Amino acid sequence: MPKMSLTRGIVLALMLFAFLAAAHISRAVLERLPRLEDEFAYLYQARIFSGGRAWVARQEPVAVFWQPFLLQPDDSPDGTLRRFGKYPPGWSLALSVGVLLGQEWLVNAFLAMLNVGLLYRLGRELFDEAVGVVAALLLAISPTALILNATLMSHTWALSATLCFVYAYWRSARRGVAMYAWAALSGAALGALLITRPLTALAIAAPVALHSLWRLLGERRHWRRDVAAWALMAACAAPVTGIWLWCNYEWTGDPFANTYTMYWAYDKVGFGEGHGLNRGGHTPTWGFRNMRADLLFWFRDTFGFTLHSEVEALLRQHLGYGYGVGLAWLLVLIGLVAGRARPWLWLSFGFFAAVVIGGLFYWIGSVVHGGAVYSVRYYYEGIFGACLVAAYGVVALIRRLPVRALGYAALIGACAASLIGYTPARLREPLPPNWADGLYGFNGISRAQIEAVRALRAELGAPKQPVLVIVLRREGERDNWRAYGALLALTDPYLKSDIIVARVFDPEAAPDFARRFSERLVLYQIGATLYPSLEAALSLGAQ
Repeated sequence: MPKMSLTRGIVLALMLFAFLAAAHISRAVLERLPRLEDEFAYLYQARIFSGGRAWVARQEPVAVFWQPFLLQPDDSPDGTLRRFGKYPPGWSLALSVGVLLGQEWLVNAFLAMLNVGLLYRLGRELFDEAVGVVAALLLAISPTALILNATLMSHTWALSATLCFVYAYWRSARRGVAMYAWAALSGAALGALLITRPLTALAIAAPVALHSLWRLLGERRHWRRDVAAWALMAACAAPVTGIWLWCNYEWTGDPFANTYTMYWAYDKVGFGEGHGLNRGGHTPTWGFRNMRADLLFWFRDTFGFTLHSEVEALLRQHLGYGYGVGLAWLLVLIGLVAGRARPWLWLSFGFFAAVVIGGLFYWIGSVVHGGAVYSVRYYYEGIFGACLVAAYGVVALIRRLPVRALGYAALIGACAASLIGYTPARLREPLPPNWADGLYGFNGISRAQIEAVRALRAELGAPKQPVLVIVLRREGERDNWRAYGALLALTDPYLKSDIIVARVFDPEAAPDFARRFSERLVLYQIGATLYPSLEAALSLGAQ
């Protein structure tokens, strides 16, 4: 059996670390529960897909089984009213694999591991072995990656599609014997990205389009083979993109429907009136404001390498611009200088730059109310380009040292400092408006809500009976869905899960509704408190 090289062993260790870190943070910090509205919609739609359907019939009254970012339009192609998520289907289709396995967190954890390996392979082939390993290391320890890999958000999957697209494009650009096979894979990966995060897909495709045009003009003798490969790429992207069109048709009857605007009419890409919530609509000025706020977080969250806060204050005082404490920009700058003669390094940077520029056209950034809950997630699919450029610069600097081992030891020390000193503090960094413990218990959603249901069920002598929790509301009080958010996360679209939650609100309608679920133990909730009966809820909950 051939011996494994040291670098391959390091990469495998980094891949395993990425998987274990995602598993740990998803369990210990996020409790393997969705926290953002987006995650609820992705998970709900994934459960619909896992049942072999694109949608489920909506229940009446329509608000009873409401969940964040679900669409329940009043018309349909065939008269059957539908319920489905507002997002394109790509990530929910991938997440449905985790639903079928009963371990939704596993999908992003596996993809986190895959992404580290893919980035190593890309860096090794574009540049050399050392750059590939360092790029993989930077991605593995990235606080942004560590956070997003532990969530149910779409970004880790989108990064996988991006890496597959770019790597396959690189292989096809070499015009080898498998040129067309790689072009086909590249197109399929681009299609997967397009039906997951459309604006990001356009941003990632833009540098490839420019690079292809540059190659066409500079190497005209190969134009027939190149054009044939690009045509094959488009042909293979089309059927994957068709999944989105088919879902749109199933959902709305219009394959080109914009489901984002069906939830919020202002949720559009572009500038002008009706785009976003700003007075007069979204503008380039607002786009640059969002970009500046996002980049300040990106500089520190990407690698977790930071200045001391007093040094940052000194820079701000004398230079007049809020540089922030993050140093990711410095590593990228060093890489651009060191690799200024390498076209593929500039293309790598171009992917990150394109994602940032693409974000200018969207009305909101990752930083909301002064904080970035899941880091700068809108830039995440471009992180691989930043990792490659930074890795190139780090390796170039180390190779100038008389003792290279000292340079690599310093790099490992900086990464360890990020993991030990920065990331744990980042996970607990207070989040606006009032989450003092950061991502721990974020949005007030906790497994304690589930345990309370199970404890009350056991107390009533029915520890294994399926449960219906009916949410009531005190007169004049607004509904706070986060008080039962963990129960929403368990509620199956087909109403077959062990615990389902329904928002009835009106106590007079509750008995009739409960009779629709005669096989279930019915509990009642007002605010954050559970009650064993309607009588107890009305008498105690009104106090």
